[in-house]
Amino acid sequence: MRTHDRQRPSTLWRIAPAAALLGISAMIFPSVYSQSRPGSERSEAISRLKSIQPESSRTCVLILATFHLKQIAGTFKPGLLDSLMTRLEKFKPDAICIEALPGSRVSEIELRRSAGPLYSELLDGFAARHLKMGKRALDILGTTQPAAGAKVRELLAVARASGPKRTAAAERAALALWMLAAYEPDSAALQWTYLSENEKKTQKALPPDLAAALEAESAKVNEVPAIAARLARKLGLESLDAVDDFEDLVSYAEITLQLEKDIQSSPLLASVAKASVYTDAAARLEACIRKGDLLSQFVLLNSAGYAAADVEAQWGAFLRTRFASGSDRGRLGLWENRNLKIAARIRAVAALHPGGRILVVYGAAHKPFLEAYLERTADVRLVTFDELEAR
Repeated sequence: MRTHDRQRPSTLWRIAPAAALLGISAMIFPSVYSQSRPGSERSEAISRLKSIQPESSRTCVLILATFHLKQIAGTFKPGLLDSLMTRLEKFKPDAICIEALPGSRVSEIELRRSAGPLYSELLDGFAARHLKMGKRALDILGTTQPAAGAKVRELLAVARASGPKRTAAAERAALALWMLAAYEPDSAALQWTYLSENEKKTQKALPPDLAAALEAESAKVNEVPAIAARLARKLGLESLDAVDDFEDLVSYAEITLQLEKDIQSSPLLASVAKASVYTDAAARLEACIRKGDLLSQFVLLNSAGYAAADVEAQWGAFLRTRFASGSDRGRLGLWENRNLKIAARIRAVAALHPGGRILVVYGAAHKPFLEAYLERTADVRLVTFDELEAR
């Protein structure tokens, strides 16, 4: 046998299965290869996969459109969400995705802080709490964010195998500390809420400053603790899946100065906030607060009519302004870029729960885009908010 022949199997191991599969597919489905129109396979490929998997067997994804609860911080009471929580409990999600940056993404951005001012702005703004609590936890544990992330996955596997009622308070406190080190403050706060008041006082893993910080996180008027974590605790889930991302910062930096100038001189964009879709929603919100029940507001935000009107008013405007610079079209393109990345993260979570149920709690402006992208994946079935009413 020649020397180079001994090296061929490793190459063939990578190439032969794919080539063989193509050959077999061509024999089994000759019409597909001989009759398809040029380019038609691009639109039909996912449809073929969908035809293999019955809709009833697909992973169910429910995207709950929400407004940011901090808007009503002065009048908020947990009871305002009781009816909503009752409806969401019917869905019984296996995982809950939230509008927050994943720890791994924060770590990546941190490495690029010097790449431009937008990186620093993002870290000092949206990722400030990740880093403040995370750096303290990293110092205590003497580890790195990636290593902490791996440790969290290991500890979560143990906690999920034990069940929420069997995980000891000391183990939860330790898990919360590791989650902070992994830059996952929302999951850490969730673990913290599982502890009784006495357990919070007697635990030894978290120093007083981090314990106080988690207590403050849990008490925020924000859709993550008020909706996602509350439901997760009710269902015995051990973590929340952060799936947020932002526009490509390099590309955004190229258009941002021109975009700001163009927006300032555009009467059309200035009038967007006055569109009836937003004034009507604001009036509905006030009525819901007076009534003491926000369910009607969530019904509105999750309706097809609201989604269509919101996209038309907020994003259709960027195709009507016709800026000579093209910054308007660039802004829309980067918004789609952001949502495509978020949808990809949601799909990754769904991949870990085949045939299960995923709840996504997200700002209403994202919902129509996320649904449009996820609807085109092979093994996902979108569930509407209205469907829960019938359960």
